[in-house]
Amino acid sequence: MTPADIDAVHELFSDARTWTHLPAGRHTSRAQTEDLVQRKIGGRVRYGLGSWVARAADSRAFIGLGGVDRTAGGVWNLGYRLAPEHHGHGYATELARAAVDAARDVRPELPVTGRVLTNNPASARVLTRVGLTQVWQGPSAAAGSDDVECQAWSDRELTREQLDWLIANA
Repeated sequence: MTPADIDAVHELFSDARTWTHLPAGRHTSRAQTEDLVQRKIGGRVRYGLGSWVARAADSRAFIGLGGVDRTAGGVWNLGYRLAPEHHGHGYATELARAAVDAARDVRPELPVTGRVLTNNPASARVLTRVGLTQVWQGPSAAAGSDDVECQAWSDRELTREQLDWLIANA
């Protein structure tokens, strides 16, 4: 991801269709997206790995983004967001699998984790496909609904501190 990707990332992150599971996450200003892209670039510089832009192999069209980011909790956090027209084609699984593999190459001692809301079972299926298992489920301030909870997933057992960080940031 580079500053040249800001427009495409903003189009994705400002599209309400990509935020049906978490409407409050939608970007309402380009400045939010600029900040996101800069944080992703900074993480890659600091930790040797971050998020990538995903493009179609044939046309180079923007599909979305994803990867892993190092957290303050001492884990890799797996994430991905794809344009709605690219849902259901296996791209999220392909991107997530590549990110998990890269994280294991760069810092194999760090767990790979993911967080998903219970109203997004498709994302939970992706986490299962790439080898993560659910390690926690509970309330999330971000969910915005009492009947939606957050799940934390991991590729291995977590320390109490790592799990506590994931729960606190659910």
